[in-house]
Amino acid sequence: MYKMSQYLRSLSSLNKEEMVNFLSSFDTVLTDGDGVLWYWQTSMKDSINVINRFKELGKKVFLVSNNCVNTVDQYVMKCEAAGLNLTRDEIIIPSIVAASHLKDQNFSKKAYVLATPAFKEMLKADGIVCSDDVGPDYEVQIGNVQEEIMKMDRDVGAVVIDFDNNINYIKMTKALFHLKRPNCLFVAGAKDLVVPIHKDLNLIGPGHFVSNLEQLSGRKAVITGKPSTLIKDFISKRHPINPERTLMIGDLLSSDIKLGTNCGFQTLLVLSGASTLEEAKNDSTNLPHYYINSLGDLLPLLPSV
Repeated sequence: MYKMSQYLRSLSSLNKEEMVNFLSSFDTVLTDGDGVLWYWQTSMKDSINVINRFKELGKKVFLVSNNCVNTVDQYVMKCEAAGLNLTRDEIIIPSIVAASHLKDQNFSKKAYVLATPAFKEMLKADGIVCSDDVGPDYEVQIGNVQEEIMKMDRDVGAVVIDFDNNINYIKMTKALFHLKRPNCLFVAGAKDLVVPIHKDLNLIGPGHFVSNLEQLSGRKAVITGKPSTLIKDFISKRHPINPERTLMIGDLLSSDIKLGTNCGFQTLLVLSGASTLEEAKNDSTNLPHYYINSLGDLLPLLPSV
């Protein structure tokens, strides 16, 4: 078992005995995808091989991503194409956690969803009815704004927001109108402020829009992506998790490492993505236990099978 006093240890600096102790300290691995295993469609050198080696060593592996551009089945195909064999039950994304949360609330109305088509598809697959009236994805002339906003679906009982590359004024305003009703549920997928595309290119993340709706409505969204502990609860329905024997691997302090902190997991920060080592040193609330330049750098340090 690792010692809670050990933080920011470089995995590359561990000696053979320390590496053996590290590998024997966890049974379950949760790994982020973007910035850790791949950038968009390009796999990062040897990162997939490290995860496969963990599986060969008997570790249970879950891909835990805040990226809902893909459905679970599309993630399965993406993993297969990259050489990583994961089942549907081993892929955890906010859309399926959101659907599970709504079902736990005995939700039976329509959901007003600002998210990707894949996110909506996963909600529908789990029996959640999505409203067809979520505002236009096209330009609206100023004189028609009021008319568009007043097209309200009165059967909406939840606002669900995640990454929507067609987000706009009308969609956000209609979401706010729904949230003014106290019995309307408020659910968000990821609250990431950035979405990594390449090492030096980040898109604006959904967190900015979630925060705007929270501030304007005076309500807090239930977060179903990292770093919410709902992730751990959801996985626990599929696989027993001992937090102290679980390793969370990620590149973002505010979501990946914070998830580990919130759940009591061991944490490994990879520096191939969004967060830097300097940022980690200055973030006492999300201090990772270990770090490494890239996940692929761990491969030569792992025992063969």
